[in-house]
Amino acid sequence: MQSDQPDPDGAPASPKLLFVHSGSIKKRLTFESAAALGIQNYLLNPTPNWAARYCRQTFVTQGRTLPEVIALAENLHRQEHLDGVVTFWEEDVPTTALIASRLGLPGNSLTAAFNARSKYRMRQALARAGVPVPEFRLIKNQSGLLRACAEVGTPAVLKPEWGSDSEWVARVDDAGQALAVYREFAGRVRVQDCIYPYRPRNFVLEGLLTGPEVSVEGVVQRGRVTIYAIIDKAKMDDATFIERGECTPSRLPVVVQESIVDMVRRGVAALGLRNCGIHAEVKITPQGPRIVEIGARMGGDCIHALVKRVYGIDLAEESLRAALGVRVHAPRGARGCALSRTLVPERPGRVFLQGSGCLRRSPHLIEVVLTKEPGDRVMVPPDGYDNLAWVSVWGRTYREAERRLESRANRLESAFVIEPQESAEVVDLPAAGRF
Repeated sequence: MQSDQPDPDGAPASPKLLFVHSGSIKKRLTFESAAALGIQNYLLNPTPNWAARYCRQTFVTQGRTLPEVIALAENLHRQEHLDGVVTFWEEDVPTTALIASRLGLPGNSLTAAFNARSKYRMRQALARAGVPVPEFRLIKNQSGLLRACAEVGTPAVLKPEWGSDSEWVARVDDAGQALAVYREFAGRVRVQDCIYPYRPRNFVLEGLLTGPEVSVEGVVQRGRVTIYAIIDKAKMDDATFIERGECTPSRLPVVVQESIVDMVRRGVAALGLRNCGIHAEVKITPQGPRIVEIGARMGGDCIHALVKRVYGIDLAEESLRAALGVRVHAPRGARGCALSRTLVPERPGRVFLQGSGCLRRSPHLIEVVLTKEPGDRVMVPPDGYDNLAWVSVWGRTYREAERRLESRANRLESAFVIEPQESAEVVDLPAAGRF
């Protein structure tokens, strides 16, 4: 991959890209994809961390105001002539859009970025464009919540306006329960590690969408949407909507998949997204597909690995291409099937691990990712939304993949022990990471 800016000797230079927030170590793959493309990386990050070794320079944002961060980016652009700016971190979608606009680089408008970040503004934008949405109301206080319950009806879903990762999302079956959940959640919600200053206490109440759920993975470049995969989601917990697994390619009928893709394209246009990865969540209701939300960034956790193994598409690379204004790849057909399972703690406590057979490599194991280390505390809703690990496998058929996943997941699950005590013997599994 080459930049439009030549080296002093006349040879094309490597493109220069500004990352906004590294994310956790789970996002290491995004920097690995950039390295494989020969991109020179710069990073705006709250603090120096593991990502520094992938970057020419890291600029610390902690303690800086948003105007100061924008000024850092502008000064870097004057010196280095950046070719693009990107984020893989949900909370920093607006900051990235603002930087792209200020520097004249490919990206989204700030309005589009807010449409994708705010659950309320998203519903408004979809409704204005004629995309079907459930009844919804913005909640700022308890009296507003009670009015909304009467207007929207119950059961309904209560969620933070600026939330992510399904945290503090709850089904509420009547006004009394909604009020209790709101009182419980309102003081807990936080928007993590972001530069843009959010007000996290607003909630949205919306009508409950029923039916199976899928995610749709792709990219939008110059307003043109490219869809790479539809991923079926395992049944979620009815109360908290915590995700527990995925599989691809989708097993839904082709006509349903086509209607899902059409709905996502309409949704992306309604939000005004122009250049970014897209991760859409869609419910297949009795009335047809309905958008839960559309993220203006690549999907997280195991999605990247599943899509790469089955379709040969690197979603991180496609997001980088969109950010740099380089043509993205066309979709490809599926090669086999991939399934994943996420291990979620059933009770709070400390993590202890036993045995390591579940980590043995095989040609059919896509990845095992441990998100907790021995001795780490884990919490369950509403105190926390931790997971322990996820495992993903590949097979030529779903039956083959399902058999392999069941074997791996059972062994991995038996390796985790959640104990209430403060200390216990910790044995031989390695630290959190990808294997």
